Amino acid sequence: MLTLSQLENISQLPDLVLCPLNSWDLISVTGEDRVAFLQGQLTCDLEKLIPGEQTLAAHCNPQGKAWSVARVIILEDRILLVQPSSVSTVQLPELKKYAAFSKVTIQKETEYQAFGLAGCKSAQYIAEQVDTAATHDTSRLLDSGTVLIKQPYPSLRYLVIMKNDAAEELLLDLKDKADVFDDSLWNAMNIAAGTGFIQAETSAQFVPQMLNLQALNAISFTKGCYIGQETVARAKYRGANKRALFILTGRSPESPKTGQTIEVLLNNNWKRVGTIISACQYGDDHIELLAVLPKDTNPADVFQVKEIEGSTLYYAPLPYQIDED
Repeated sequence: MLTLSQLENISQLPDLVLCPLNSWDLISVTGEDRVAFLQGQLTCDLEKLIPGEQTLAAHCNPQGKAWSVARVIILEDRILLVQPSSVSTVQLPELKKYAAFSKVTIQKETEYQAFGLAGCKSAQYIAEQVDTAATHDTSRLLDSGTVLIKQPYPSLRYLVIMKNDAAEELLLDLKDKADVFDDSLWNAMNIAAGTGFIQAETSAQFVPQMLNLQALNAISFTKGCYIGQETVARAKYRGANKRALFILTGRSPESPKTGQTIEVLLNNNWKRVGTIISACQYGDDHIELLAVLPKDTNPADVFQVKEIEGSTLYYAPLPYQIDED
């Protein structure tokens, strides 16, 4: 299996890439109260979604800090949450403790599996092997139960959710036709897209707006109450949030880690300014990361990872606009 360290940048991606998402969990929420229950837990408005549709969302604690960020996918008989495995050990007990009085079951999904497809020929492969029309939609639910979700920038890629039997058949075919990368590549693509998924190290530290989730249509400000809603609303209507998610890029002798400290060079001194949400390193010591920093960060500033001597980082533009809180 190939790794990100074998690339110098994402532009070198092979034509067709398979990414098994081995460090991600697929969480299943079933039962007749599943929509109402999650409506009171997540920042998104689930009542506006129909089977086959999806959205990003945060699950917050009562103080409005995000336990996790997940991609939420609506199926006919269940709701799936796709999130890093490390955060599930922290977040799932918090989600389950509110489920005691609702008719829902929350567990690791056993009937479906998730994987990523990327590269300039990924749409062609999906059209030929899965469904022609699916490549034209942001997300589509097929009669077989398969869900195909086109992912945002930086390059053509799809999140694929399939029932086990169909997935195993397709994966067998892909292993002969695609280059197989571990999910360090998927992480790098999420970073380039400015999408920050929470790991265990940063769980319950940041309100959703610090992760730019308002700019990614992951927060509803009109749906009513949910856990942490008062803090999220205060950040929007009272301007209480002074931080945001930024992309930084540069060089480092080693790959930064989630939770490490970002410092900025001010008057020839290094000052702590933020925290790494996710990071990656390519084969030539080039690094890219997502970090929560002050919203008024100067794009001309120079940064470093406190814990890594010799690291140097610079501002890189996000592929979207950060909406005003």
